[in-house]
Amino acid sequence: MRSAPTDHDRWLTDAGRQTATNVGKALARMDLRYSCIYTSPLVRSVQTAEILAATHPDFRGPVEVQLALSSEEGSTAKALEPLAHAADDDLIVLVTHMPKIGVLAGHLCQVASFPSFRTGSTCLLSIESGKGRFQWMLDPETLEFRRP
Repeated sequence: MRSAPTDHDRWLTDAGRQTATNVGKALARMDLRYSCIYTSPLVRSVQTAEILAATHPDFRGPVEVQLALSSEEGSTAKALEPLAHAADDDLIVLVTHMPKIGVLAGHLCQVASFPSFRTGSTCLLSIESGKGRFQWMLDPETLEFRRP
């Protein structure tokens, strides 16, 4: 078993790697074409982002680390800043942690609370006229979709 002195340095477990691989392959089968993957600097997030990139045959990058996506750093606005530079048809992947991902999704959808994310969950939001709309959440264990 791997151990790390802090949460920031903790690696994905073998089970976590397998979950990320399964989720990445499921997303690739859906023919979602990521424009960019932004990730928290925490080691397991970077590893997850790298797995998502590697499991999608058409992904050409980049994978970029954004400090504001870490649990303790940056405001909601700073964490969502990469979306401001995206084209309307871009599909942006954000890899981060609870509770930050719930706050970001809630902010985008302009709701007080957002469905909880399990470790390894994936959620698709569409953004039109500045407001996000919840499309689906992919359960990382069953690879089944939860829709609104």
